[in-house]
Amino acid sequence: RQAHFHSLLNKNRTASSRGSKMNSIEISVKPRYIAGKSDVYRDRYAFNYQITICNRSNEVITLRQRFWEVTDGHGEIGQVGHGGLIEEQPVLYPGEEYEYNSGSQISTPWGSIEGAYEFEDSIGERFIIGVPKLDFKAGFTLQ
Repeated sequence: RQAHFHSLLNKNRTASSRGSKMNSIEISVKPRYIAGKSDVYRDRYAFNYQITICNRSNEVITLRQRFWEVTDGHGEIGQVGHGGLIEEQPVLYPGEEYEYNSGSQISTPWGSIEGAYEFEDSIGERFIIGVPKLDFKAGFTLQ
């Protein structure tokens, strides 16, 4: 799966012909630590992330797949979502936003997440939008 994720990101970097469309899709991710769902004595740290996708293009797009890699502080990589597991495939008209929450549990109080989304436009062409790496931080210091 990891190889598939990175091949999608590389495909995204080489898809220059659709650059204006890709630049018109905004994806923001806000991660936060969830103390109430964490257990520091068992090395389980829960993080939630709120994702907002905004279609600033002039086209109707459909979210088809999502791919996330979550990495803990030891470098262990886990997958969140991949083709076929996405529960919703929202259609976004020009100017519309779609927002959802997701979460992960990792074994360290810090880590990171990065991802990619595959969209389809109204004529059936698919394109990938990558999401840069974001840090997870529990907000406390271990002693």
